[in-house]
Amino acid sequence: MKQQLLLIILLLLTNLTVKAQRELGRPGGRPGQGEEDQQEKKEFINPDVRAWHLIDDFSFSDTTVVDTLSDGYQIYNPIYKKSISNTYLGNLGSAYQSNIFQDRPDHYGFLFFNPVSAYLLKPEELYFYNTKTPYVNLDYHYGAPKPDAEQHISVLYTQNINPKLNIGGQYTLNTSTGQYSNQATRYEQVKLFSSYKGANYAVHGAFMQNLFKAQENGGLDNPDENDFDFAQTKTTAVKLTTAQSSMRNTRLFINQSYNVGNISVKGKDSTVNQLPIGTIYHTLDIEQGKRVFSVNDLEGLNGKHDFLPVYYNDSLQTRDTSRVTIYRNTLQLKFNEEANSFLKFGLRAFITNEYYVYKLAKAAEVDPQHPPLLKTAPQYHSYKRKEATTALGGQIFKNLGNNFWWKAGAKLYFQGYRAGDIEATGKVNSSFRVFNDTAGVFAQGSFYLQEPEEILNQYHSNHVKWDNSFSKQQTYKIKGGIRIPTKRFKLSGGIHMLENYIYWNTDNSDLNHTVYAPVQSSDFIQILDLRLKQHFILGRIHSFNEVVYQLSSNEEVVPLPTLALFNSTYYQNTLFNVLHFQLGFDVHYNTAYYAPNYIMTTGQFHVQGENKQKIGNYPFVDVFANLQLKRARIYVKFDHVNQGYPQTGFFHAVDYATNPRSLKFGVSWNFYD
Repeated sequence: MKQQLLLIILLLLTNLTVKAQRELGRPGGRPGQGEEDQQEKKEFINPDVRAWHLIDDFSFSDTTVVDTLSDGYQIYNPIYKKSISNTYLGNLGSAYQSNIFQDRPDHYGFLFFNPVSAYLLKPEELYFYNTKTPYVNLDYHYGAPKPDAEQHISVLYTQNINPKLNIGGQYTLNTSTGQYSNQATRYEQVKLFSSYKGANYAVHGAFMQNLFKAQENGGLDNPDENDFDFAQTKTTAVKLTTAQSSMRNTRLFINQSYNVGNISVKGKDSTVNQLPIGTIYHTLDIEQGKRVFSVNDLEGLNGKHDFLPVYYNDSLQTRDTSRVTIYRNTLQLKFNEEANSFLKFGLRAFITNEYYVYKLAKAAEVDPQHPPLLKTAPQYHSYKRKEATTALGGQIFKNLGNNFWWKAGAKLYFQGYRAGDIEATGKVNSSFRVFNDTAGVFAQGSFYLQEPEEILNQYHSNHVKWDNSFSKQQTYKIKGGIRIPTKRFKLSGGIHMLENYIYWNTDNSDLNHTVYAPVQSSDFIQILDLRLKQHFILGRIHSFNEVVYQLSSNEEVVPLPTLALFNSTYYQNTLFNVLHFQLGFDVHYNTAYYAPNYIMTTGQFHVQGENKQKIGNYPFVDVFANLQLKRARIYVKFDHVNQGYPQTGFFHAVDYATNPRSLKFGVSWNFYD
C-alpha cells in the first residue's frame, strides 16, 4: 500500500502542477472567457528535456541523452546493466559480485556497500535536467508467478521553475519474494534533486536515500543437482530461516561553482563569446551508512552451527550493527582552456578533507570463568573511531578540439589516516580519418597507493572477528584500444597489477570452525583482460555481442572465468508506421571457474576453501519482444527459457540456485505535459 499511495500522490501532484500551469495561460489549458482568440495564437511549447551529470570531481558537466529507446530495455536487473557476467544469489536485489574484474566497484569507507553497489544512488551517477515542460517517467516491471513475484516501480518527476532553476524527485521500489524459501529482498531509493545555472553562479544538489532488506537463507541445504526439481523450489531445504540483513545509505550532496574573470573568445563563425577565465568550486558530500545482520534463533538451528560456527558474544541471537558517517569537503579552482591561448590546455587544483566517524561492535564483556554458551543475552558494546585526512590534487586537460583530447591528474594525501596515499590517472582519446571512415585510438593508465579502510583492519561481531595491520595496497592499471563508430566496433585490452592485495579468504585450518576474514596477499598479481564489442546489422536483423577474455596470475586469490560473453540478437521492424518492435533473444554465458562463496555474516564474497566446486559453463537464454508506441516502451520476456538444457547448471553462486523459467513484462511511459 505504501508504494501505491506514493504513486497516487505523485500523479496527483503532477496533474495539479500541469493544471496550474495551464490556468496561468500555458498552451493546452482551458482559456478563460473572452480569451479564445488570444489562446489560439499562442505557440505550443515542444517537449525538450536535456540531461547531464557531473564528472572529474564534479567540475565538468557531461551531457547525456534521456533514454527513450527500446534497445536493451528488457534487461532491467541493475547488475546486468553494470556487467555482462555476475555471481549473485539468484534474486533481484540480492548481493552480487561481477565476474569481470575491471567492473568491480570499490566503495571506500564502508565496504558493506560493495555487494549492492549496482543498486546504490551515487552523486557521480546522478542526472540533472532542464525542461521546457514538466517531465514524468513511470517505469514498472513484473515477473514470476504471483506468490513469488518480483516487482519494480519507479516514478521520476522534474520541471523547471524558470529557465535557470530545475527541481525534481524520483522514487524507486524493488521487491522480490524469491523462488526459494527465506529469500525475499526489498530495496527502495528516494532522491530529491535540484540545479540552478546562472550567468556566473551554479549549484547542483541532491538528497539520496537507499534502503535494503534481504532475508538470508544461506543457500540450499546439501544441494544435489541429480535430485533437484525446478517445480519444487519452495520445498527445497535451505540452511537458515531466521536470518536477515538490512542496510541504509543516506547522502546529502551540494556542489557550487562561481565563474571568475572574463575573456573574449572568437568562435568558428567569427562571433565573439564572453567566457570566464576560471571557476571556483565547493563540494559538500555527507554520507551515512549502516548495516545490521541478525539471526533470531541461533539455538533453533538444530545442529547447523557448522554454518555459523562460532558465537563470540551471544549464543541465542545475533545483532551485528556497523555504522559510519563520512564528511567530504572539496575546494577547487579550475582555469578554462579557452583562457590559456598560449599552452592550449586547462588546469585545476583542489584540496579535499575527509572525516570518518565509525561506530562498530566490540567484544561483549563476558565472565571468563563461563563458556560462551550463555542462556541470557550478554551486554553488547560498541566503540567509536574517528579518522580525518586531507589531500591536495590537480589536473591538466584538453577537452576542446576535433581530433585529440587528453587529461592527467594526481591526488596526494598528506595528512591524517591516509597520509601517503596517492592517486594518479591519465587518459588520451583521439579521432582520425582512415580512408573513407573514422576511427579512434584511446589509452588510459592509473596508479593507486591506498590505506585499507578501518573495517578491514579491525572488526568484531558475533560470528567473525579480526585485528589486522595491513600495509597499503598498490594498484596499477593500463588500458588501451581502438573504436570504429561507423562499424559499431570496439576492441580494448588492459592489465591490472596488484601488490599487497586484500581479499576475503575461507580458512578451514581451524578444526573447530571455519574462519572468514580479509587476508593480504604477498604475491604480485597480474590480471589481463581483452574486451570486444561488435554490433552487426544485416537488413532488419541486429546482433549485439560483447566478449571478455581474462587471465589471473593467481587463481587462488583472484579466481575469474576465462571467458564471459553476452549476445543479443533480434529482428526489428515497424508496423503501421507507429509501432516499432523487436523480437529476439539474449544469452549470458561464462566458462566454469571456482566462483566465490557468499558469507552472509559480512555480506562479502570469499574465495572457496576446501571441497571446491566450479560454477558456470551454462548459458542463460531469454526470449523477448520489445514494443515502442510513441512515448511508451513495453517488453515481454520469457526468462531462462532453456532451463536445464543443454546440461545441468543450476547455480549462480555456490549453493545458491538459479530461478526457474518465468514470464516477465514491463512498461516505461514518458509524459511531457
